Amino acid sequence: MEIVNTAISAAVVAAVGLILGWLAKGRFDTVQKQIEALDARVDGLHVSLDAMRNQFQGSLDSMRSDLTQVALAVGARPRAENA
Repeated sequence: MEIVNTAISAAVVAAVGLILGWLAKGRFDTVQKQIEALDARVDGLHVSLDAMRNQFQGSLDSMRSDLTQVALAVGARPRAENA
């Protein structure tokens, strides 16, 4: 009789373990999908920021060139560059 009780207890413990494992797996899959979605959004932000930085750098280079031409037009002499 003791073996039957032990077998029933083992079956209950195994069933509860399987159910908890199944529930936890579903939660982890959901969290994993959310992490992947966030990762994709961050990658998109990196691309967007790189494009903005490149555009800003182009504008800055253009402005620097314009200011150099204005300075040369009013008689400023180029200064020696440090090597």
